[in-house]
Amino acid sequence: MKNIIIVFFFLLLFSGSVKAQELETIGTQKPFEISGAFTIFNSYYHVDGIDPRRKDYTWYFTGTPLIKIYGVEIPLSFTVSEQERSFRQPFNQFCISPSYKWVKAHLGYTNLTWSPFTWSGQTAMGVAVELNPGKFRLGMLYGRLNRAVEENLISPEVQTPAYKRMGYAARIGYGTESSHVDFIVLKAKDDETSLKSIPQNTDVLPGENLVAGLSSRMKFTQHLFWDADVATSIYTRDLRALPLSDDSNSIVNSFRSFLTVNTSSSMYNSYQTELRYEAKTYKIKAKYRRVEPDFQSMGAYYFQTDVENITIEPSLYLMKNKFKLLASFGHQRDNLLNKKSFTTKRIIGNLGFDWNISKVFGLNALYANYSGEQNKGLKIPNQATQQSFVSQNMIVMPRLTFVKQKITHFHTIVANRQWLTDRNPNTANLTEYQVDNLNYNSSIIINKTGLTFGINYLLSTFDSQANYNRLDGVGINFSKPFFKNKMMTTLTANGTKQKLNHEPYADILNFSLVNTFKFNQHHGLTLTGVYIDNKSKIPAGITFNEYNIDLGYTYTF
Repeated sequence: MKNIIIVFFFLLLFSGSVKAQELETIGTQKPFEISGAFTIFNSYYHVDGIDPRRKDYTWYFTGTPLIKIYGVEIPLSFTVSEQERSFRQPFNQFCISPSYKWVKAHLGYTNLTWSPFTWSGQTAMGVAVELNPGKFRLGMLYGRLNRAVEENLISPEVQTPAYKRMGYAARIGYGTESSHVDFIVLKAKDDETSLKSIPQNTDVLPGENLVAGLSSRMKFTQHLFWDADVATSIYTRDLRALPLSDDSNSIVNSFRSFLTVNTSSSMYNSYQTELRYEAKTYKIKAKYRRVEPDFQSMGAYYFQTDVENITIEPSLYLMKNKFKLLASFGHQRDNLLNKKSFTTKRIIGNLGFDWNISKVFGLNALYANYSGEQNKGLKIPNQATQQSFVSQNMIVMPRLTFVKQKITHFHTIVANRQWLTDRNPNTANLTEYQVDNLNYNSSIIINKTGLTFGINYLLSTFDSQANYNRLDGVGINFSKPFFKNKMMTTLTANGTKQKLNHEPYADILNFSLVNTFKFNQHHGLTLTGVYIDNKSKIPAGITFNEYNIDLGYTYTF
């Protein structure tokens, strides 16, 4: 870490000698400017017939002011809400991100993304700086990733216990936004003393993580591009686990000077790369992604692990882009390290087009095929229960658009069928199904007044060996601007009938009102109301009604 700081320091000194003269223009800037918006939002909720799905009253206050001091931008953002509680991760978050020339700082809660496998959107409360002198791409971050949350078994609200987690990350790279190579390293560690008691009902362990990765984007020509990301993660899942012996031949033992390693430590890799060629009338992409089992980074929230994908994505653009043909073909498998009982292989294909036949008529269509097969791993699959299936999906979407002097109207139909075929006759009667959806939408706009009226119809069926479910729904909507477009009112009403095995099951009514009013360029109000009436048609069903009223005020300056 000290060596990284020294490198940053010298690079900053070197680049400063080139850019320092630009500070002479600071006298031409205004000494102080401020702009942005503040919003306060209130929501009231009530329900009869079922347990409340949320609190009866909530509120939040947000702000995004932007301060300029002699041309130096200091963007601020914050959210304050009654949902903030001491026993959960923070909801109220504040951030200051001043920038000048090639220097940008982040103070407070930040969620930077430097690469998909290292630091990728993790929120940290602390300080970060990004420096881009010339073609250098430098960054450093330090802060708290999680705050300590005690286990509370008597609280009515769901709360996940957590250890306090601190971490830092650094990036050193060179290049432009379209062509660069970055090296990223991060290290994070839980404080095992941050909780007063060890969680008993939740599997939460204090861990430590070291991740190093490379992220590259290359533009070879105006048409040829190559992206690549690789990372290695060493993760100790429990700092309290038994230590490794000095003569252990485990590869993680060689990293004991960088982090705590013990019997819970493991090392996994992840890779992804994409090569693409883009021409005027066609594009083609080749992708490869491999994430080994249990790969984790404390700088990212989630990975799909134990997966390898190979994908080809061609596309074609003809008739001055009026016709677009898109396709995707891929192969996927798991059990990368051969430690699972079975290996699942999947073949995935998609083919679709978008055709603007004329100004009036257009057509979209898509066909997707997804097949899976369970194969040998540590065990041989039992033929009686072996997974082998094909899932298919077809969508057709014709559309009509009429633009006249007085009115404009739209008509769209979405027809969709999805079905699963089980190639194992022993399980087919339990897994096979078919879903059909038909949706029609029509809207008419009076051009002079802005009055909009729309209707829609929905038919949806689900058919399997066990059940047949049908939904019939119809809806209308109305919107109209008033007072020289200062106020917009939108009304929506929907009714749905549900049948289960051809017998009435439930009737649902849904009404909503949205009213926005802009007094002037600074002040605006939004009023929203939603009412739901659900009536069961069976004795064991649930009948309830609920409504929600929201009121928001925004001040823009």
